[in-house]
Amino acid sequence: MYHRISDVEMFNTHIGYISQNYPVVIPGDALPQGKLSVCLTFDDAYFDSYHSVFPILEKLQIRAVIGVPARFIMEDTSVDKKIRLNVPYDDAMKSNVFIEKAPFCTWQELKEMADSGLVRVASHSNSHMNLIRGNVDLTDEIVLSKQIIEQRLSQEIDTFIYPFGKVDRRVHHFASGHYKYLMRIGSALNKDWHNSNNMIYRVNGDNLMGRKGFGKINILKYFLKYISNTIRRK
Repeated sequence: MYHRISDVEMFNTHIGYISQNYPVVIPGDALPQGKLSVCLTFDDAYFDSYHSVFPILEKLQIRAVIGVPARFIMEDTSVDKKIRLNVPYDDAMKSNVFIEKAPFCTWQELKEMADSGLVRVASHSNSHMNLIRGNVDLTDEIVLSKQIIEQRLSQEIDTFIYPFGKVDRRVHHFASGHYKYLMRIGSALNKDWHNSNNMIYRVNGDNLMGRKGFGKINILKYFLKYISNTIRRK
């Protein structure tokens, strides 16, 4: 699970290591038995997903998932690339910043990536809200976001990524009726694309370099967290 890519050289080295040592998969792919596979996911569809990540995917010919918060995506923009890339993470979703500084991918950029076959677009809700709050309209955040993205990209959207990793049984039951694959944070390994509770766990990969994060101790920790998540049904 990645967000903003601030150091492209470090990220390039990290993804290069992954592509050389592990099968890189997206939801629904067959998983090699007895071998760790890696699914790359990028939350929020920031412009650097197109500007910095997509060229690396093309060079290595590997695929990834990009989670899109539909409300913040514009059709196109003339905002300078440097401005788009340098909007502080905490400011991007405030007020009209997404219009004035275009820190997110545009629909045209997302369409190009999706049409390449290298990017699986997922819904990351409509307005990136904490879905377990009582006043959240789940139909708007979970269903409408799917409809908007499908209409814009002319592709089926079968994957949902919970904003902030926040989900409870009520929200998960609702989302399960609209998506085949559901992702949260979880900090754990996965048995398959559904596990025992129809949930895909993800490990934070921001600012990792080289093989960092793939050592035996980390793998053991992620395995134990998978067991814990399964027992707690989270």
